[in-house]
Amino acid sequence: MTAHADDRCFLSIAEAGRRLRDGALSPIALTEAVLERIARHDATMRAYITVTGDVALEQARQAELELQRGHDRGPLHGIPISLKDNVATRSIRTSCASLVDPDWVPDVDATVYTRLREAGAILMGKANLFEYAFSMSPAFPPPLNPWNPERTSSGSSSGSAVSVATGMAFGSIGTDTGGSGRSPANVNGVVGVKGTYGRVSLAGVVPLSYSLDHTTVMARSVRDGALMLQAVAGHDPADESSSRRPVPDFSARLGESIRGLRVGRARGYSDEGIDPEVTRIVDTALDVLRDLGATIEDVDLPYVRRCSALQTAILHPEAATVHHDALRRAADRFGETAIMRLDLGNVVPATAYVQAQRVRRLMRDAFRDLLARVEVIVGPALAMCAGRAGTWTTTVGGREIDLRKAGPEYTGIYNLSGMPALVLPAGFDGGGTPVGLQVAGRWFDEARVFQVAHAYEQATDWHRRRPPLPDRAPEHRSETA
Repeated sequence: MTAHADDRCFLSIAEAGRRLRDGALSPIALTEAVLERIARHDATMRAYITVTGDVALEQARQAELELQRGHDRGPLHGIPISLKDNVATRSIRTSCASLVDPDWVPDVDATVYTRLREAGAILMGKANLFEYAFSMSPAFPPPLNPWNPERTSSGSSSGSAVSVATGMAFGSIGTDTGGSGRSPANVNGVVGVKGTYGRVSLAGVVPLSYSLDHTTVMARSVRDGALMLQAVAGHDPADESSSRRPVPDFSARLGESIRGLRVGRARGYSDEGIDPEVTRIVDTALDVLRDLGATIEDVDLPYVRRCSALQTAILHPEAATVHHDALRRAADRFGETAIMRLDLGNVVPATAYVQAQRVRRLMRDAFRDLLARVEVIVGPALAMCAGRAGTWTTTVGGREIDLRKAGPEYTGIYNLSGMPALVLPAGFDGGGTPVGLQVAGRWFDEARVFQVAHAYEQATDWHRRRPPLPDRAPEHRSETA
């Protein structure tokens, strides 16, 4: 592939869309460039489980014909995207990265994919993930972190993040139950957006936890994230959790000043300030927001130190319910860690589950009071930099930290509360791995979250950097954080 073709693969969605409309670029040429990049890099990066080249080219031909005839479906018309492989696609394998039903071919499309097709997006393939968005299966080697293959690409939407970071897709759909979309965005240097619970349909997305799951979007810039969310948001009668709230223009506030905006700096974590590199990057980011005119004040996140226990008491029983039948008929096909966590879900007492949901309501009430004082909450996406690939722990200052216990406080809290949250690039650690900044806001006020994130992004250049793809994969590990 020529450098010029590589450059095409790293255009923003907004810029690629402009070129497609003025005839400077064709959907077919753009799709072919991305397919060539996939052919060149994905055997190493492992971002995709299934590459849908024939589908992509057919969709590109249709998009080209429509644009030539003046039929413009919107900003995503002709734009290559990927889908996490737990998003149902009619007539296309949806494996969920599991040997339980590895060749499942759904009869219908997930609503989120239907909306992307209606918007003219082009499907490049189904992205790699943790088994059922839960725990990596030894049968599906994890994607590499393109910035540093010795570091984790996180999960569970790792393939979605890696496909976007490496120019093998312009945007992607992931899922996020406790950080599964934002955590990979954090360590792979892309934007990950979880809208308010109910903002994006879950119909056709294989569930993990009924009350915590969110369908998410990934892109390489905040504006592109807003365009992706715009295409998939809205009420869906097929999803009982889907909100009927009107969908605003998520891009409406992009470029507006944040002078005078009240920003809360997230505090109160169990492992607060444990990694000096993360602290330095977040402090620097807050200085940028302050220089842009925002007012910063420290805020203690309500019930934050109970998030790990709350997530265990809610997620695990719901996941065990989702997979109840599969555990009876095919327990030997699950990965070892998935079995362990599903077994845990079967022994959590019903009283613990009910009590956790009650505390969750108290958390939401406390957040309402907090969000009357500030308009957004800004903080780290995780207390630590990316851990080693193949482990669930990282060591900071001689102390070993279990990432599964730390994650719920930083990302899972916004699944428990149902608030919108976005992670975007904010710097790099000493090992050259990205570190993200997290912006959360009031329910159904995603536009404000985008406004603040975009203001920070435009004052920095972290989102413009490209990863130095590794020449080869390190030795395969069966589990990864």
